[in-house]
Amino acid sequence: MMSDAEQDQILEQFISLAKADQSLQDEIKAALNQDQVIAIAAERGFQIDPLAILRKWSKHTDFSKPTWLGWFSD
Repeated sequence: MMSDAEQDQILEQFISLAKADQSLQDEIKAALNQDQVIAIAAERGFQIDPLAILRKWSKHTDFSKPTWLGWFSD
């Protein structure tokens, strides 16, 4: 069982990869739900915990967009 900090770090690594990879970013933005985002991450070897996504989302102020769209706004 991984700690929250470890889970968060995996998510951050995945987001960093996505920011550097436009096709991956497009794939994430096209995801219809969190499960699809997690599946996209898993295809690339990132085991992402839904709670890590929730924690990441809570750091964003714009709650009108799905969680993962906020990853690329900054």
